[in-house]
Amino acid sequence: MTAEQLEQARKAIVSDNPGAIIFGLKTLGIIGKLTDLQQLMGLIASPNPKIKQAAIEATTLMIKENLILHFGELDKTTRDKLGTIMQSLDPSILDDISKDIYGEDEERRLKAVQILGHMRKNPKIKEVLAKLLQDRNVKIRAKAVELIGKVIGPNDHEVILQLLNDKDIRVRANSIEALENLGNKRLVPLLLRFRRDPSNRIRGNVLKALYNLGFTEINSDLIEMIQSTNNLMKASAFWVITQVKIARPEIIDACGMNLLTNDEMVYRNAKKAVEVIDSPRARGYLKYLADFMPTVLTAAPAPPVSAKPVAPAAGPGTAAALAPAEPAKK
Repeated sequence: MTAEQLEQARKAIVSDNPGAIIFGLKTLGIIGKLTDLQQLMGLIASPNPKIKQAAIEATTLMIKENLILHFGELDKTTRDKLGTIMQSLDPSILDDISKDIYGEDEERRLKAVQILGHMRKNPKIKEVLAKLLQDRNVKIRAKAVELIGKVIGPNDHEVILQLLNDKDIRVRANSIEALENLGNKRLVPLLLRFRRDPSNRIRGNVLKALYNLGFTEINSDLIEMIQSTNNLMKASAFWVITQVKIARPEIIDACGMNLLTNDEMVYRNAKKAVEVIDSPRARGYLKYLADFMPTVLTAAPAPPVSAKPVAPAAGPGTAAALAPAEPAKK
């Protein structure tokens, strides 16, 4: 439909002709903008039952379409409000959204699934999400498991456990987060077997989940990740520290010494971890080492893609430069 048709529909709903109003509402339900929402909702109070029903249908349809088309452009608060309005006006709206969820357009399907996160009070949500856990699209499976952890009870973990062996890392990582959200401490033994997972994302999620479920002895695990030659593993360890705020001396030291790295990602995450800890020891590292990284980054040439990370050459921002000089040979 064209912009001209949109304007015609807007004029129609403020006319005195019931037929024109209903036609305009049907048009706006398909192509209306969120700026039209107030006028559409105003017609829900119409004494004419046909106009009232058309206004309800147009409002819910228009909200759904705008959520699907502009989901990423709307902030969470706005999405939550729209989801609440949509459910209150038409409890059966989930059936309409399901048509998009099980359609052929994969991008539209994913956005429709995202809408479910703003309709958590709908009694059928759990059933729909459980079905999507087996979807052919890995992005949809990952999103479904992320959402289902927020709507099922602490003892309903069986529906998620099957996904811990999914072939996709995102699905497995989201499954761990979903299990953590259940808050069931009996899941700790099950999660412990993933604490050495080769995926940095999964290992990080597991350590955070273990800590938040009461298993706080993850110091050695974090140190092992920080000492890894894999920079993604290091960065994930620092992310965990920012989430659980462990402030033990050995953890602070491991974070602080990585302020001398020549990898920007590792540096940024290490610095964030030290900032979050915010103890006297942590502040000392920030004071004396945090300013060295930009020098190293600009001075050190980027290594070849296939090369292993190498230690930075001695300079004003390196550990070698900070170390005491050896005595001169006689």
